[in-house]
Amino acid sequence: MRKSIFTEFFCLCAAVLISAVICVGVVLMLVSEEHYKENRFNYLSDKTEMIADAVLDSFDENGGLDTEELTDIFKPLSESLGTDITLTDPDGVALVCSEASPCSHTDKKIAPQALSRITEDGLSELSSFNGYYDQNSFIHARRIDAGGNTYIILQRLVSNSLNGHMISLAAALVISAAVILSAAFAVMYTAAKRLLSPIREMTLAAKRFGEGDFSEKLHVTDENELGYLANTLNDMAGSLEQLEETRKSFISNVSHELKTPMTTIGGFVDGILDGTIPKEQHTHYMRIVSTEVNRLSRLVRSMLNISKYEAGELELSTEDFDILPIILQTLTNFEKRIGEKNIDIQIESADSFRINADPDLIGQVVYNLVENAVKFVNKGGSIIFSFSADGDNRSVSIRNSGDGLKKQEISKVFERFYKTDESRGIDPGGVGLGLSIVSSIIKLHGGKITVSSEPNRYTEFTFSLSKAEADRR
Repeated sequence: MRKSIFTEFFCLCAAVLISAVICVGVVLMLVSEEHYKENRFNYLSDKTEMIADAVLDSFDENGGLDTEELTDIFKPLSESLGTDITLTDPDGVALVCSEASPCSHTDKKIAPQALSRITEDGLSELSSFNGYYDQNSFIHARRIDAGGNTYIILQRLVSNSLNGHMISLAAALVISAAVILSAAFAVMYTAAKRLLSPIREMTLAAKRFGEGDFSEKLHVTDENELGYLANTLNDMAGSLEQLEETRKSFISNVSHELKTPMTTIGGFVDGILDGTIPKEQHTHYMRIVSTEVNRLSRLVRSMLNISKYEAGELELSTEDFDILPIILQTLTNFEKRIGEKNIDIQIESADSFRINADPDLIGQVVYNLVENAVKFVNKGGSIIFSFSADGDNRSVSIRNSGDGLKKQEISKVFERFYKTDESRGIDPGGVGLGLSIVSSIIKLHGGKITVSSEPNRYTEFTFSLSKAEADRR
């Protein structure tokens, strides 16, 4: 059977609270008992002084003890003090007693062990005085010298008063504990409900998030750890929702990008096989099939590179090299298209521009950016390569004249499968992964890539990398 956090929390707090109340109650009982005993002993000690004065006054001029007179004194004194008073000789034999005659001590004698403990300063204890009394009592005993002899005054207070006091105190503590615990349980229940309610809400929300439902967010306003956790869960849900949208968009885009060339390939191949396409046109349509196959190959290769980057499997093999030869070689690959559009190529740089990076991956970056510039430059326009240094960083900028990007397009150009409206018209065969791959490679190197554009004037991509290790010395 699963226990809820509320039950465990409430039971734990209740156990701690009850234990604390019991411990406090026990301590109070013990302290109260000791305090009561001390008060009783102090009372007996004070009254014994008064009894001693009465005993001394009862001796006649010849030093004889008038027991009858002393008995008449002890009885009312005993009633007013609430104690039993006994006077014994040095051997512990009762001479005068406040009890009715004959007293219970007539045939008794104080035990030697008890006699040895009595001093002139007095002895106080809670006991039967070694069996002298029939029950434990508060006792104060003291030696006095009178008429040339030593006498012992015993004063006893029955201990039933202690039992009554402790019972009354225990009853008061039980009632007080019941009231306190009832109030504490009510407050604790309310506090636990309020404290754990956000946790229950977060649990249900996490379950919804796990099922893919991100429509309802948490509304926990507490400015504490729970509030922070709720905001974190909301942020996580937002990220998961965005990731889910990206995943759906990715699947949709991939499906579309794969479906279009495959449909074209399948249609033309079927047409060739069933004779719908004449023999003299086979070569033309096979070239189209080849183009679509290459397009599929680029798409798969690009997707694999992005997957490797996201999985952390794309390893760098860095070295110092000059990026200018890579740019020149890439321009050679686009020589035909550059000539067809009469593009003016400008390279603003010194003789070399050395960086520390992976040559193959940076070659792919340059290729994709140059391809993008050649694709969107206007006829008779220009592509300008410029270079700059800032401390240990080296920046390369590729600017092409042309229509430029709209403001809302600039923030999306590095998203996978994103294609501007102009791109869809100029290059319907593109897959929209080139710039996403460029961004991934630059980030893998710890660099930055930015884009700036002005409508109807230019578009410029700038990426920065570390300068060559040899140049840092």
